[in-house]
Amino acid sequence: MIEIIGQILGVVAMILYAISYQFKKPALFYIFSFGGATAFCISYLLLGKTGGFVCNIVSVIKALYLWLFPTVKRKAHFVSFILLYVAVSVITIVLKWDSYLALLTLAASIAHTYMFFQDNAKVLRYIQIFLVSPMWIVYNVLGDEIAIGGILCETFVVTSSIIYLIRHRKDPKEEKEEEQIQEQTN
Repeated sequence: MIEIIGQILGVVAMILYAISYQFKKPALFYIFSFGGATAFCISYLLLGKTGGFVCNIVSVIKALYLWLFPTVKRKAHFVSFILLYVAVSVITIVLKWDSYLALLTLAASIAHTYMFFQDNAKVLRYIQIFLVSPMWIVYNVLGDEIAIGGILCETFVVTSSIIYLIRHRKDPKEEKEEEQIQEQTN
């Protein structure tokens, strides 16, 4: 019964994350991200997937921070935030070690945190497609218990990211001009 509740909470988390992508206002996005991270945290705990539980505790804190301090210049806090996030994640994973798979959650969470500080939406999506989601999918599939909600969530995120990249692709000439403009402003 506990596993069923864990799976249901994983699906609820996926739904909350899916809804979060529909909001234009950052506050609503972060509220639903906070809810999704919290639901995943409890889901992984009930499924006995300690690495996922640990990384989602830190994700809950990250989403709460971004929700409560939306106007703070995140770039200024980038290095300290990443270092704190990595330190807390490593310490917690070492203390609650369940398997080598926990390292996947750590790497995926660090890459995901790095994503939040990207200005380029395409770079953000490539990091998600090629780093974050594959690591979480492997983690969700392997181990004693499969995390259905986690697999569905990452599949949705990859699909959504690919659709975004297709919808917003530009011809090479237009992309080159945009890069030159961006270089001039930096």
